[in-house]
Amino acid sequence: MSESENSQLATVAERPLSVPDMMRAVIDRGITADSVGVMERLVDLHQKMQATEAAKAFAAAFVELQREMPAIQATRPVPNNDGTLRYKFAPYEHIMEQVRPILQRHGFTVSFSMSFAEGRVIQNCTLTHVGGHSRTNQFMARVGKGPPGSTETQGDGAASTYAKRFALCDALNIVIERDSDARNVGEFISPEHVQYLEEQLTETGANREAFLKMAGVTKLEEIGTANYDMLVRALEMKKRR
Repeated sequence: MSESENSQLATVAERPLSVPDMMRAVIDRGITADSVGVMERLVDLHQKMQATEAAKAFAAAFVELQREMPAIQATRPVPNNDGTLRYKFAPYEHIMEQVRPILQRHGFTVSFSMSFAEGRVIQNCTLTHVGGHSRTNQFMARVGKGPPGSTETQGDGAASTYAKRFALCDALNIVIERDSDARNVGEFISPEHVQYLEEQLTETGANREAFLKMAGVTKLEEIGTANYDMLVRALEMKKRR
């Protein structure tokens, strides 16, 4: 910074002024080559101060949001082929129905963007506060074939909705309450995912008993979605050796 710029900043700061007041004072003194440099620095300082205040407002509002955030009950049943209950889950629409009024009350909105990478659908959930600050949480889901009889497009949609739901839950620290016998590893994996693991176990020659022990289950059908990607990566690493 030049001596002239330092002099102008010192003059502007002689009395306690807000940054906008300082900017107006610089303009009132006349725009020169030196004052342009001062103005640029003041604008940068003003933007940083606004961003800091917006982040503080976001944090304060988020604390109050969390005080009201309810645990969401998983109510929609998913049956086994024989009609017995496989598990229950909370649909995205059901979650949003409960949290939307709380979000609005505390000045928050949520938005989503989606992309694909390496056979996975990626959902980005952005939580934005009325003050301007935002935070994004990302969740990836492996794209499968979907339920038997479904099209590839329907499979993509199912994976997208799944990722969207969990991205929202991560962003808002939502707890999904399940039945007393429900697992804390998410929903059970689909039959297509079970078949894929079967194929990978055969192809890699992995020890099935050791694999099930690592997964904490007695059969592949009991594996939860939260552990699926980790288990797939373990088999892929074994394949590369």
